[in-house]
Parts: sequence; structure tokens; C-alpha cells
Amino acid sequence: MKNLIDRPIAKRPAAPHGKPSICLCMIVKDEAKVIERCLNSVRDLVDTWVISDTGSRDGTQELIRAALKGIPGELHEDPWTNFGHNRTLNIQRARGKADYLLLIDADMAVRREGALSALSELSSDSYMLRHLGALEYRIPRLVNGNIPWRYEGATHEFLTTDQQHTVADLQVLSIEHFADGGSRGDKFTRDARLLREDLKRDPDNPRTVFYLAQTLRDMGETRDSIAAYERRADMGGWSEEVYYALLQVGVLKAESGDWPGAVEALTHAWESRPQRLEACYELVSRLRKKGRFQAANAFVVAGLNRPAPQDWLFVEPWVYSWGLLFEHSITSYWTGDARGSLAACDRLLALPDLPDNFRQQTISNRRFAADRVAAGTGRSAHATFARTRTA
Repeated sequence: MKNLIDRPIAKRPAAPHGKPSICLCMIVKDEAKVIERCLNSVRDLVDTWVISDTGSRDGTQELIRAALKGIPGELHEDPWTNFGHNRTLNIQRARGKADYLLLIDADMAVRREGALSALSELSSDSYMLRHLGALEYRIPRLVNGNIPWRYEGATHEFLTTDQQHTVADLQVLSIEHFADGGSRGDKFTRDARLLREDLKRDPDNPRTVFYLAQTLRDMGETRDSIAAYERRADMGGWSEEVYYALLQVGVLKAESGDWPGAVEALTHAWESRPQRLEACYELVSRLRKKGRFQAANAFVVAGLNRPAPQDWLFVEPWVYSWGLLFEHSITSYWTGDARGSLAACDRLLALPDLPDNFRQQTISNRRFAADRVAAGTGRSAHATFARTRTA
């Protein structure tokens, strides 16, 4: 049975003029190390909150009350069932308590990407927020507070509703996920068990197959992961998920020593979604490391200078920003185009987001390209020009 341990919200709180009211929705357990970071990042955004604690023993509840002091809210204690069940219970309690519900976890923080005045223009029912990092993705984090939402899936759960609703991207807010919450210790074994249980009930669910493949990959069970990814790709459906499954088949086969299988999977991935270039990058980088400079250069030229797509699932923005350009700075040199290599190095060094290890390698590479251009001779004799990607 649920146990309401704080006073319930009597009525919808008033929000500043022009800004829709926002209710923070969370489930937590043993988050004392991270909860203040999360709540401090949203305190100026939310007008109320509904949080469910599923068994904290580290003082998380007291930290929540202190961090949100002065903001009306509800703290519930609930027994743990699974992620889908407990998140649904939480969001059902929050329904009708604000114009929008902000759905985040304790090991996340909300970042501002623009003026918060833009929130006064909210009109869609569901807003996708970008998760920052080397692997970016978008999921609904700000949703209409009056729609009967629910979560499906015991883990890797997803938000849904039977009611028609509109969806849009929200640029003014983003999510930083630190992945250091209180429930991370047994995450992979727990997720694998829950996903297999879900597959027993619904054996042809593409999403469950996909996330089982992801979990098996993270557990180091490569052979089973490849089989699950291949099954997911064969199921069709959402093109972004199919693409990413094929991409992972290629990466895992390459790392397992099956280069022909890797090439087949990576080219299949790229063909399936040409605007996505992570598969192109994997082909280029791995061909270059094998000394196949002509083939690598042909692939990199085909993908160079394309913008990152507005996809939702697991985009690697660095590939589009500097990853392919870094490869081009090397492959152009080794295919006789020192001027192209020099130009690519200069472009890389002008990028503020180029990681330091790649910056140092590019500075070194530029010297070799500049020497060859200055000499006006054939291929450089310098064998130390980067042949492998820096770690």
C-alpha cells in the first residue's frame, strides 16, 4: 500500500505570469549522494512536485524536503514492483497538479540552453529533451499534466498514452545524465532478468529485443548480443532503432575479429539510414587502421561536411563535428593530398570542442602535412604521421 508521508497538494499552484506551471515527477531510492545536485538544477523551474520513494535508507527523504523547502509537494513511500509500474503510479498521482510534468531521475540535472522565457510559448503535449554527451538521444521529459500517461515495460520503460497528443523538440532545456544513481550497482543483471521476463510475456516486442541486446553488450556477452541485435534489425519497424542495431552488429563483429561480417553490417546500417554517419565513421576508422587508405578516404569524402541529423536515438555528435574530419586529415595525407590534409588540420584546430588528445595529435599531423606542402615533393617519408586513432 502507498503511504503518503507529506501533505498532499490541495490545488494547482500558481505559476509566474505567462509561464505554465510545472510539476516535478520522480521515483527515488537511496539517492543521498546525488539528489541535491538534481533538485538544485530544477528548483527555479518547478512550481510543485510529486516524488515516490521506494525504500531509501540513506536519508534521501530528508534531503528532498530540505532542497524543495518552500515549494508545495508530495513525498510518497511505495513498495518496489518495477520501473514501469512505479513510474506509472507516480505520474498518475501528479496528473492535474500542473500544466506540465517534468520527468527526470535523481542522477540527472536539467541544463539551460536559452532564455527560460521561451517556456511561456509551450503548446505541445509532449516535449523531447536532448540528453547531452558523446552519445545523444531525445526522450519525452516535459509532458502535458492533464493527459492520462502511463509507462510500459518493466525496465527501459517508455511513456505512452491512448489519447492523441502532439510531440515537439524543446531546445531551451537539456538533460545531463551522470549515471551515478543509487540503483546502478546491479543494473545490467537486473535489466537482463526483467527484459527476459517481458519477452516471455511478449516475445515479439521489438523494443524489448533491442534493449536486451544493449544490456547483453554492456555485460560483455558479445555473441548473444549480436544475435539479439540481428533479430531486432530483422524485425523492422522504427528506422532509427534498426539502424543502431545494425551499427552495433558491425562494431561487435569488428571487435570480435569478423571483419567481413562487420563490413556487411556497417554498410547495411549506412544504407538503411544514409543521413546517419556513425557507420560511415566506423568503416573509415577501421579501414584506415588496417592501412586501406584509398578505401578509407573514399568513404570519408562521401560522409564529410554533413550536418548531424535531428534523430532521437543515440546520435554521436562528435562524429559529425570533428570525427570524420579528423579521419580525413589522415587519409588525405596518405593518399597524396597534403594540401587537403593541411586544410583539414586547420579546420580541426579551429574547433572549440576538439578533445585535447585529438588536438595534440592534429598539431603533430599538421607539421608533417605542412612540411610536405612546403617541399613540393611526393609522398612524405615520415612514418610517424598518425596511422591510428588516438585513445
